[in-house]
Amino acid sequence: MKLQLIAAAALVAVAALPVQAALVTDAAAIAGPQLTVDFEAFDGLLTSGPVTVGTGIVFTGDSQAELGANNRVLYDNGLWGVGNFFAAGGTSGELRFTFTNGLSSGAGAFVNHAAFDALADLYGTAPLSVEVTAYGDNSLIIETHAFVVDTAADGYNEGQFLGIVRAQADIRSIAFKGVGVVADNLTVTTPVPEPESYALMLAGLGVLGLLSNRRLRQSRG
Repeated sequence: MKLQLIAAAALVAVAALPVQAALVTDAAAIAGPQLTVDFEAFDGLLTSGPVTVGTGIVFTGDSQAELGANNRVLYDNGLWGVGNFFAAGGTSGELRFTFTNGLSSGAGAFVNHAAFDALADLYGTAPLSVEVTAYGDNSLIIETHAFVVDTAADGYNEGQFLGIVRAQADIRSIAFKGVGVVADNLTVTTPVPEPESYALMLAGLGVLGLLSNRRLRQSRG
């Protein structure tokens, strides 16, 4: 009886825990208000960063990374670049986006990667995948997932939205890694300012208030 009570209590405790991070495959799962980066402001910028790509969003990548890429052959996953710009990694690259204004509770992007189905079949290896990783402060991994994107070999701009959502705002950056990884329409839940930022803001408002009061007294004097 005692063991049953302990087990029941444990189940209740688990049920009461907040839902942790999860891989999501729909941009609608990234809660608003949102920030979106479509990379149309860039045109063939070869850079490993850091480069600011949106308000409070800084890009870093591998040595072959490109912002505003307009063409990538993904082999058995088709072709990217018909009519729009996007971010692209190298042969075995990484695209990372860091949120400098605070921590976010969700982020993701429309992604794809190179695929070589015949080689995987020939050697009996697993198909290539894209790895989605959320980092907290100090570049510590808080969640990571691998996802095989499988699109038509004769397709254009096909892919899959992949993101990570958390029960709390603790994502400092999100990265997409894989062979020939490409990403577009980065979507981020607006980062929450950290306590230090609030303190600085309040201190600034306090200084402005003091200056206003001083000017008011001087004008009355």
